[in-house]
Amino acid sequence: MNDGIEKTSTQAAPNTTEQPIYVNESADLSKLYSMGFGFIFFIVLMVSIYFAKSILLPIIASTFIALLCSPVVNYLVKIGLPRLIGVLAVIFVIVGLIFGGLNLLSGPAQEWWIKLPTLVKDVSQEITTAANNTSFNSAANQAIVNDSNVGEFKSDTMVSLVKSIAMATPTMLTQFMMALFMAYFMLSYGRSLFTGLLMQFDSFENKRKTVELVRTIQHDLSRYIGTVTLINILLGVVVGIVFSILGVDDPFLWGALAGIMNFAPYLGPLISMICFAVVTYVQFDSMSYAFIVISIYLFINMLESQFVTPTLLGKSFNLNPLIIFMWLILWGWLWGSMGMLIGVPLLVCVSTVLERLEIFGRIHLILKER
Repeated sequence: MNDGIEKTSTQAAPNTTEQPIYVNESADLSKLYSMGFGFIFFIVLMVSIYFAKSILLPIIASTFIALLCSPVVNYLVKIGLPRLIGVLAVIFVIVGLIFGGLNLLSGPAQEWWIKLPTLVKDVSQEITTAANNTSFNSAANQAIVNDSNVGEFKSDTMVSLVKSIAMATPTMLTQFMMALFMAYFMLSYGRSLFTGLLMQFDSFENKRKTVELVRTIQHDLSRYIGTVTLINILLGVVVGIVFSILGVDDPFLWGALAGIMNFAPYLGPLISMICFAVVTYVQFDSMSYAFIVISIYLFINMLESQFVTPTLLGKSFNLNPLIIFMWLILWGWLWGSMGMLIGVPLLVCVSTVLERLEIFGRIHLILKER
């Protein structure tokens, strides 16, 4: 009997008392504080960038020019040409190509600039006629159209457009010349400056990581900028040839516009499509033909964006389209059209830095498309 009692006591029910689970509240609070400080730092940085546009824009543009030209300069140095002579030769070639292209396109551009008031007037009349002929037209709507002073609006719009362009042109030319001068000094004396910066590190490991990071950024950005520039030039040539076959006036002017606007993905082609629709509609007075022209342009752009560019760049530059779109809107708000043009190269640079610097963890994966 004692044995049965002992067996019963040894087979007692296990202890089902659960241990309390404690949440590390201090870690969560530290994460919240870090996110809050990060958000404040981001706001301060954006405000600083907004007001420092006139200074930062030439610096960033010159950096991109230097990265684009550095492989050519290095090749000229490798075959025995002095570095300063090679840099000057590359800069002069760039200036010659730019001014040569402007000289070829200035004539058609001036003609369209002269036609612009008439073009706006014709389009406004067509829109007014279409609005008056709709089935939703009523006396109230007609009174709104009559009281809206459309002619005064068009005149004020044209005057403000001319004033804004006239005021922005000297600034853009000055910034372009500053970017070229800074690119010259970066290509000529950038290596000695970088060597001096490396001397500030005591650890060899830090020097090695810094050199690898700079080389990776230079390689990725020069590859991206060079490849995208070549693709956009070819896109502009193809669009010009196709528009010439379709009978569009000044086809290579619109090809140049398509190539330049393609530096800003999604938003740039949309702006080009609207311009091409207006131009072809005014020229041919046919909505169906304008639709055919923009459909062909969209087909060419889809081939470029979905097949040509991903094939040449590879998956390393495969960024999330939503991130690209939001990034372009941000830089367009900060710096206007120039911000949209340099937005994607900046995003590539940010992605490369985040991927190489381990202190940010895996945050670079947010920018990638999977």
